[in-house]
Amino acid sequence: MAKQKIVWLTLPIILALLLGACASKPAPAPTATPLAATPLLATPTPTRVVATPTSTPAAKLPPVMSIATAGVGTTSYIVASAFSEVISKYTGTKIAVEPSGAAARWIPLMKTKDIDLAIHCSTTDVRDAYYGEFYWKDQGGPHPVMQVAIGQDQPYGFNTTDPNVKSLTDLKGKKVYVYMKGMRIINELVPFILKEAGVKPEDLEMLTYADVNEATKGIQDGKAIGVWYIPTVLPIVELDRTKPLYGVPVPKEIVQKAQERFPEIHPGIWEKGDGINKSDMPYVFYPCGMAGRADLEPDTVYTFLNTVFSHYDEYKDKHPLMKWWTPERAISVIASPVQPGAVKYFKEKGLWKDEQEKLNQKLLSKPRG
Repeated sequence: MAKQKIVWLTLPIILALLLGACASKPAPAPTATPLAATPLLATPTPTRVVATPTSTPAAKLPPVMSIATAGVGTTSYIVASAFSEVISKYTGTKIAVEPSGAAARWIPLMKTKDIDLAIHCSTTDVRDAYYGEFYWKDQGGPHPVMQVAIGQDQPYGFNTTDPNVKSLTDLKGKKVYVYMKGMRIINELVPFILKEAGVKPEDLEMLTYADVNEATKGIQDGKAIGVWYIPTVLPIVELDRTKPLYGVPVPKEIVQKAQERFPEIHPGIWEKGDGINKSDMPYVFYPCGMAGRADLEPDTVYTFLNTVFSHYDEYKDKHPLMKWWTPERAISVIASPVQPGAVKYFKEKGLWKDEQEKLNQKLLSKPRG
């Protein structure tokens, strides 16, 4: 069980952080890619970092906590590793960082209380799981998972080994990893984007993958020419070293149409030198964040956030994306009900206003199951 497996963050974690940092150029300020204005936006994208205490008030956390992430070397793994160092240093709690993969894997582990928190890029799937909708209807209905915080924005799109694929229409006749198990944000968004670009499902072979490592191995073995995923994560960057990868532009107008169905996403420019990118191009951006068990003690969530954000200066330079993890940014999107302990923290910091309260109550009042 996850609670019994304490992952000591030694050399492998340090190596993952160093490699991750090398994969991207220095990050822009957290306002570089503003989120689109949608009904789910609670506050504007932050323009400053909230001043927080330099020391953490005395509080207790469980002796062991578990945080789920995607694969080793992914951005979620890097964030969880950085936070675990802060938590261990200031509270003595040991953090088990569990590279569980997609949301379909770690959300059920919250139901069994084997996972406490998760760093993810699956805001849509967290919402679906909370209400027991779509994929989760056949997985036992509603799951005890709630939003805790929003962190960095991530570029998402096709990464291909074929340099002749310069547009979405060039994917016709190709084999590409598209469907990711348990991630509706990918499984519905990508076919929609392809359709808007004039590419029908029968025009290419869309393969399914469980996690990014499976997809990159398949590409390495010649089973496909590309994958829809975050192009800045370590598995993608490592593949690029042996088989050069190229991004495929996603026109702004297509992303804007997709926003009607997935208000969390927004158009943006994926900049040259960021990850595998070899030239500036229009791309899709998702917000990533932290989820937590709904039945986790509110004071535990409060103390976790207070400890982490109180030591922003200790983690902000560990990787370019870490600068995004500020208290203000944390409620820039409210996509699903917010864990009570997180609400307590944001209220204490003066960030939780009437707008956030009304939106959260609206989400809480929606029937589940």
